[in-house]
Formats: sequence, C-alpha cells, structure tokens
Amino acid sequence: MTDQRFRDSNPHQGHYDEAFVYALAAAAGLQVAKFDPDFSGVDLHLKLPGATNGNFPCVEMQVKSWSQPVRRNGHFRYDRLNERQFNALAGAQRVPRFLVLVIVPPAASDYTVAAPARLTLAHAAYWQDLSGEEPIANPSRDRYTRVLVPETNLLTVTSLLKLVHSAGAVIKP
Repeated sequence: MTDQRFRDSNPHQGHYDEAFVYALAAAAGLQVAKFDPDFSGVDLHLKLPGATNGNFPCVEMQVKSWSQPVRRNGHFRYDRLNERQFNALAGAQRVPRFLVLVIVPPAASDYTVAAPARLTLAHAAYWQDLSGEEPIANPSRDRYTRVLVPETNLLTVTSLLKLVHSAGAVIKP
C-alpha cells in the first residue's frame, strides 16, 4: 500500500535519480559530493579519489529524472530544463558539467528489484555535454529549452570513468 503523502512521483524520482548516479559512482570507485542546497545548477560533484598526473580530475552533474521519455531519431527530447538550468551547463566551464537524464518507471514501486544475489535498478541513465552550446541571453526559470540527449550516451561505470578521466585533461587554471 502506497503512503498517501507520496502519490506524486516527484519526491521519489528526485531522490532516486541521484541514488542511481551514486550507485554507478560507487561501482566506479569515485568520490561523490552533493551540493545542498543547489544554488549553482549542479547536483553532484564526482572525482577520482587521488591525483592523476598531478591533477584531481572531477566533473559536476545536474541530474534529472523522467518517467515518460520521448525518443525520436536516436535521441531523448528533454523539454524540462529551464533556461537558467541550461545556462549552468552550457558554454565552457572550469570543471566540466554534464546533464544526466535518469529514465525511471512510472511507478516508484518499480524503481528497484531486490533478489538474494542482486539489486537491479530500473531503467537507465544517459548523459549530455552542453559545453558546446551557447548560453541563453537573459535566461528565465519560467521558460524551458529542449535538450537532445543521445541514446548512445548510456551512463555506465565505464562511461562515467571516461568522463571523469577526460576532465583531467581539460581543466584549465
């Protein structure tokens, strides 16, 4: 029986999407920090636990969840990023920032399946780099912009490590 306080899936989704990324980061051996409250448009900061070539590679992520994804031509068409959130990810950043889109089942009770040998998380996460996009002039929290997230950008332990390792080569003083 579902508690009546949680009929809206948003509290479940917001908690679950970050936990999904935490699980991948834990499997990758990464350190994770949560920014709370979120004033900078970033939910999570992920980094390697030690130096690589004298650098400490790290990335930042804005994590969003979506229970009714729209797919067209190999992309998720995400229309729920407001212009201020978009600008926090767009353009060159000192620390690379990524949008992470976690696709979740419509019912929170279907987010996980626990068995004696395995905990399965449903469904999947995808990432997008918006650093090549031009920030929006005079951004508003009330206007939204479409972001295309390629289905090929599946967030896995391997792809997450590649994102963080590649960040070590691009961080500028």
